[in-house]
Amino acid sequence: MPDIDLARWHVDIDTYLNPIIPSPPWRWLPRPISHFLGYRGDKPPKVLGNLVIAFWSLLGVFCGVLVVAEVSMHVPAFQHHNAPIIVASFGAAAVLEFSAVESPFAQPRNAVLSQVMASAIGIGIGKLFALNAHAHSLPQIGGALACAITTAVMVLTKTVHPPAGATALLAVTEGGKIGWFLVLIMFLGCVMMQAVALLINNIQRRFPVYWWTPESLSRPKLVDPEIAGGKKESSWTPSSSSDDDVTNVPAQIVLQEGKVSVPDNVLITAEEMAMLEKISERIRYSE
Repeated sequence: MPDIDLARWHVDIDTYLNPIIPSPPWRWLPRPISHFLGYRGDKPPKVLGNLVIAFWSLLGVFCGVLVVAEVSMHVPAFQHHNAPIIVASFGAAAVLEFSAVESPFAQPRNAVLSQVMASAIGIGIGKLFALNAHAHSLPQIGGALACAITTAVMVLTKTVHPPAGATALLAVTEGGKIGWFLVLIMFLGCVMMQAVALLINNIQRRFPVYWWTPESLSRPKLVDPEIAGGKKESSWTPSSSSDDDVTNVPAQIVLQEGKVSVPDNVLITAEEMAMLEKISERIRYSE
């Protein structure tokens, strides 16, 4: 039986999207504003104990869920479309947004797009099943199908967000009365949850780690080969501006005596930063 190269069965949607996605402009904004949008320049996140993380998680989940529920209860259009006080999947989303702020599942691209797609897929599957009386009596199959399709779409679009699976399931089993209005409900709820997360998570932590992708979105700077010394092998060079959120320059972590320099295009956790600081202290003592 011939071997099949499974690595060829791969589609990277960012290959097509990243060239048209603009680089984040946070570095040009006033520092107090950019700080609460997750921009830190060359400052790595501080190491926090789990008691501090637990406190901010408690406060964040409470405020996030409360804000979404309160707004939903006071929007007349929501009541007119028989919307629930809050979609249950927002509870799971809040856990990710406020306790696992460094997880890819919690970043804005995943948190917002996944929920919108899940609600649209769920409602669409539910309406298709409603066209047939026999199929309409099998909501368990429709729910399973919607959840499965949503998962596959999230994998292909790099927007995996576990709570979205619950949204797709609920859209089929309980979203018949709400209809397509559920898409707007989920979008508005996600935006409000993100707004609360930006406020609370950036007091002592950093959120988001990235808005669209951890990869570079900076554009290559075109260079005249004649000006560059007649080297015609390459007509462009990466931009080397230190103000970019993420640059194309090769990442270098510099360890000096009692000092660690981490470029902003390197994503490291607080635990990894603590380890690097210990190594820099060793350099000091060894000298």
